[in-house]
Amino acid sequence: MTEQQLRALGPALERYLAPSLFCCAYTQTFGHLNTYVRGLLSDLPRKTCEPIALAAGTPVRTLQEFLKDHLWDFARLRDGLQRHAADLLPDLPATTWAPSA
Repeated sequence: MTEQQLRALGPALERYLAPSLFCCAYTQTFGHLNTYVRGLLSDLPRKTCEPIALAAGTPVRTLQEFLKDHLWDFARLRDGLQRHAADLLPDLPATTWAPSA
C-alpha cells in the first residue's frame, strides 16, 4: 500500500486494532502495534523491524522490544478475532465466503 492509502486506512485500522488493547499486558506501548501493522501493509521493500521503525520515526530498539518482550494474551486475541469474523459473516453474501460444493 502507498503512504496515501495507509493514511486513508488509518481510522479503520485503528478501530480494527482497538479491541486488541487489553490483550497486551503492557497497554502503554500498544501504539507500537499500529506502527508495526502499518509497516507490514506499507510498500516498504523490507518488512523487518528496522525499516518499519525508521519509516515510522520510532526508535528501532523500541519496536524490537515491543515485539520481542511484551506479553500478549494470545487466546484472548484469537477469540476476539474469531468473534469479529463471526459477527461479519451474516452480513456477507454467501458467495463471498461459503465453501464451494
